[in-house]
Amino acid sequence: MDLNKLMMDYLAEEGFRPHETPFGIAFKKEGINFLYFKDDDDEQYFRLMMPAIFVVTEDNEDMIMRVMNDVNGNIKVVKLYTMGMEDEKGQTETSVWVAFEILADSTPELNDIVPRAISLLQGARIAFLAKLEELADH
Repeated sequence: MDLNKLMMDYLAEEGFRPHETPFGIAFKKEGINFLYFKDDDDEQYFRLMMPAIFVVTEDNEDMIMRVMNDVNGNIKVVKLYTMGMEDEKGQTETSVWVAFEILADSTPELNDIVPRAISLLQGARIAFLAKLEELADH
């Protein structure tokens, strides 16, 4: 089983216009970026991510960590965490990423997995941003 090829074929068939990146497969849905990370060492590892949904700074880091913990404890299968990425100028920017991670069986039904994964990622993003807004209002 080549899960990376299956994912590329599935996304193309569904009209997502996926493209290869050094990390895996990138695509957009409703203007939101998604990344499917390939793992050449584990054919069953399925990780779909919504990258860089919120920038982390020294001023908001504590609040971000509390909100991520809250969302991680309340939404199944997804997890939020921070990741530093270097921009074109060599500056590192840390941001919040949302991940959907499962171990797929040897014959994954991507038409069952991918829509649910996207829905859970979107729900986690909405919950994260709503909780941030709620805390900022207090």
